Amino acid sequence: MFTKVHTMKKFTIVGLLGVIIIVCLLLYWQHDKASEFDRDFRQNLTGTWLREEDNLPHGVGMPQNMRCTNIVAPDGSFVELSWFSHPDRTNTYRQTGTWIVKNRHLIETVKTSTNPSEVTPHIGTGRIISADARGFTLRWQNSNESVWKKIIQ
Repeated sequence: MFTKVHTMKKFTIVGLLGVIIIVCLLLYWQHDKASEFDRDFRQNLTGTWLREEDNLPHGVGMPQNMRCTNIVAPDGSFVELSWFSHPDRTNTYRQTGTWIVKNRHLIETVKTSTNPSEVTPHIGTGRIISADARGFTLRWQNSNESVWKKIIQ
């Protein structure tokens, strides 16, 4: 009986070690895939990006639609021009900052903004939920999604 219990403990320990090794390998593989995605995404980030939203939710002072053009340099720095169309006016703003890609997330640091109601600097993080050569979609921390389309020149 002692030998049978002793053998069972050995199998249990060996089994647990095997599971731990497999989990570690899967985590490493997942991290490696994320690193490859980040590397590929960063290479395609340089250029001019467009984000447009029409029929925005109505509310006091809310725009009806918006358009943002973001020019990203090879080092991730950007200049963004934004137009917010209201029924009686159009507001135009300029932002500068950086886009950094890490672990399938885009980290946006806005350093300056001409929007008087925007406090700078500030940082936001969005999970890249889809991406291809034509554009990408982000899900921001507040659950909002934004779609960016690459302008091919």
